[in-house]
Amino acid sequence: MQTTITIRTLAATALVVIWSAGSASAGLFWAPSAATKTSSSALHYHDGTYRGPSVRQYYGYVQAQAHIKNGKIVAIDILRSPTDRRTSRYINSIALPRLKSEIVQAQNTHVSNVSGATLTSDAFLASTHAALLQSLN
Repeated sequence: MQTTITIRTLAATALVVIWSAGSASAGLFWAPSAATKTSSSALHYHDGTYRGPSVRQYYGYVQAQAHIKNGKIVAIDILRSPTDRRTSRYINSIALPRLKSEIVQAQNTHVSNVSGATLTSDAFLASTHAALLQSLN
């Protein structure tokens, strides 16, 4: 089952399935497109708390939750991130707070990845982006 979300100012989120060595892995894939290049003032988020999906990256899953108040992103929570490796914990402790801050400041997910944390950045931004899509409905 595949669900397509269409919003006039944001790109759709697609389900990607990767087959390898007899096992399948599913996750969300997000990439900015020309349709997503809008100013934050054009978007009006509905107040509430919105949970993004768990997005699989190479070392585990990342999941975010967005808090919207008065039509603005006021906070992003990290619900899930890889913790089984010391390196993952270190990368996440630096990258995720930086991404959270950048998203709140920009009021959208059009922020740069954290250098050295590309996989984590991509997964976190995808989960946050999906949560923000929910807040537009």
